[in-house]
Amino acid sequence: MIVKQVKILHCADIHLGAELTTLGRSSVARRAEIKNTFMNIIKLCQEDQVELLLIAGDLFDSVHVQENTLEEIKDGFASLKDTVVVIAPGNHDPYTLDSPYAKKDFWSENVIIFKSGLEKVEFENLGIRLWGAAFTETYVTASMLKNHTVPKDELINICVIHGELVALNQRSNYNPITEKQLISSGMDYVALGHIHKQTDILKAGNTYYAYSGCLEGRGFDELDEKGVYIGIVSKGYCRLLYRTLCKRMNVELHVDISDAVNSRTAADIVLQKIESKYGKAYFNNLYKVILEGMIDDDVSINIEDIKTALNEVFFVKIKDHTSIKTNFDKAATESTLKSVFIRKMTERINDAKPEEKERLNTALRLGLKAFLGEVQYSED
Repeated sequence: MIVKQVKILHCADIHLGAELTTLGRSSVARRAEIKNTFMNIIKLCQEDQVELLLIAGDLFDSVHVQENTLEEIKDGFASLKDTVVVIAPGNHDPYTLDSPYAKKDFWSENVIIFKSGLEKVEFENLGIRLWGAAFTETYVTASMLKNHTVPKDELINICVIHGELVALNQRSNYNPITEKQLISSGMDYVALGHIHKQTDILKAGNTYYAYSGCLEGRGFDELDEKGVYIGIVSKGYCRLLYRTLCKRMNVELHVDISDAVNSRTAADIVLQKIESKYGKAYFNNLYKVILEGMIDDDVSINIEDIKTALNEVFFVKIKDHTSIKTNFDKAATESTLKSVFIRKMTERINDAKPEEKERLNTALRLGLKAFLGEVQYSED
């Protein structure tokens, strides 16, 4: 007997058209890169002879999509002559009357868009049965996978759905799905979207499932490499590999600059840490750098100077979480305004609750900058 199998590519949460306002002048370029990365998925489907392209929601960041973007995506899907594109609209791009998914005679015949609760489409020639559901508004509080079980036959059952995995009796506004429901469904593979962090290929009963995560990190809550799952699914079998596709990574980096004597040496320490960790192509990434360590009270560290020294990096934001290293003996004996300020602030920091210490340390840093004649402050 020949065992039927199907080659799939599972992606989700692309968020085409997202504003990315936190990136400032880099936002326009970053939006274009995200679109280009998605178009690379189209090429990958062609090159690797993918039979099913599964998009588990939030392809678009909203239902209002620029016409040129929509045309590019439509043409990309139409070029996939041997690939069925399967879309389960998510909470950002729900299936509504004004949704691009509802445009009449717009999408090519190889595109399947689910429009409501759990539906199925059978492809007997491929030996598969596709299941999927659509958000029709921003919130879906009742599980769309509840009380659904696949027929007991030889077809491969694959589900693409946007939702949030929850514990039993836990609530969610985003299509809550429990492990028990996954087990009861009898699906061979469930392609999930909504959570932007990739999971391993997991298994509940005989059902394999995973989040592919987002395609490109859009902020510093979406760190490190991003990509898709690609591989083979058959009856009771799943072999998917994670493929990194992102143009850039969002990176959070903690750097100890205790040895810095000025902004230039602080920048050198940061740059050395970045290059040692991410190699010669370090400048491609987006960095959130958190400065840490103990700085002498007569050392001036200027965030804007450090950012200027890192001008080759695509995007960098810097947070100064350093503490002031004070000569207490000197401060205790001197009666200068600066020494009095240091003593008073140090007493307050020592007596403060943990959640207040960072704010007080910032106040101490700013005060010492003022004594050094540097009253400008930037904390991104």
